[in-house]
Amino acid sequence: MKEITSQIILLTLMSLFLLIPAGECPAWVGLELDGKVTGAADPYGVTGSEGNGSLWEFSARPMYQESFGRLDTEFHWLGQVIHSAGDIRFSPISSGSPFRILDMESVNTLNDQTAILSEVDRLSLTWNFPRVSLTVGRQAISWGEAFYFNIGDIFGAFPITETNRRYKPGIDAVAANVNLGSFSGLSLVSVPVEDESDSVAVNTFFPLGSGTFSLTGGRVLEDDLAGAGYTIDIAGTKVYGSLLLTRTSSREEYSQGVLGAERQVGPNTFLVGELYRNGWSTGDPDDYPALMLTEEYMSGNVLALGRYNIALQVSQQVSPLISLTPAVFANLSDGSALLRMDGSWSLSDLTGLSGGFFFGLGERPDSGIPRSEYGSIPISIYVEVVYSI
Repeated sequence: MKEITSQIILLTLMSLFLLIPAGECPAWVGLELDGKVTGAADPYGVTGSEGNGSLWEFSARPMYQESFGRLDTEFHWLGQVIHSAGDIRFSPISSGSPFRILDMESVNTLNDQTAILSEVDRLSLTWNFPRVSLTVGRQAISWGEAFYFNIGDIFGAFPITETNRRYKPGIDAVAANVNLGSFSGLSLVSVPVEDESDSVAVNTFFPLGSGTFSLTGGRVLEDDLAGAGYTIDIAGTKVYGSLLLTRTSSREEYSQGVLGAERQVGPNTFLVGELYRNGWSTGDPDDYPALMLTEEYMSGNVLALGRYNIALQVSQQVSPLISLTPAVFANLSDGSALLRMDGSWSLSDLTGLSGGFFFGLGERPDSGIPRSEYGSIPISIYVEVVYSI
């Protein structure tokens, strides 16, 4: 049934792209070419095999966008080749997602070291009216106030080890966005989910006092969610907080909370700090293996295993073309930490070079069983070149 539904929706959307006359509105077409290599020293077998090795990734992303009066169209496709060398083996790659019902992804695993991926990451139509816009199809949904521990992004937050935050993966949804006035808005999203009840959520934000207050609620993957957030500027410092309450389908309840601040301390220097409390997780590392197998952790509903985590980041523009971003993450429950350094260099108007490293500190795995939040993360160095047309 899923395959038939996917084919009908896909053919309908593609037909609309082709049949609507362009008129005098020129299409926007972009192409992003990406090459990335990551070297890892992994004596504990976290990446599939003990030892040293590297992971090579090459991708191309053509992008199309055009407007026809009140109607906007968008289409992005991603093709990617992944190859590992040395002792590193990557786990079987899955093209599935609980928020994607359209069958527009394929994974061809040639062996345990090479795979070819293909997916449509955007395919949507948007109807725009004076105060309301309606988007149907594969699209990006981003909510929440925080940067690293963004619990308000209930349709898939970035993991803290993600190096590429330029591009949010799309989900299959129907979304309505309503302009409620100055600095106010409301978003309503419905996501069809196979073999489960459809996910439906609403988010609204509006001025309150000197800041902005937001409310989120709905049912996502059969879990009931309710959350709130507040952002305010205090003497030049952006301060934000979020709280998310969850009742699972098995009637278990837990809460997550984030308190953060962002401040510019110089012409080219920015500081970010966040404290994350995860009521679902634990303060005992002996419970980590069981938690890693739960749906909450594997689906990204929770962002850490430990009860308390902090993140501190410094962004420094050392020249008009070069920026450095060191960061540290720490689990206050087990004493582990992750040191991270990211840098970017604008080589030209079309080409960017980025790179960095990850270094996990803490108790190392025991026979493959994690003993700390960040002690299992292998030492990794990455270099990435992106060319955009």
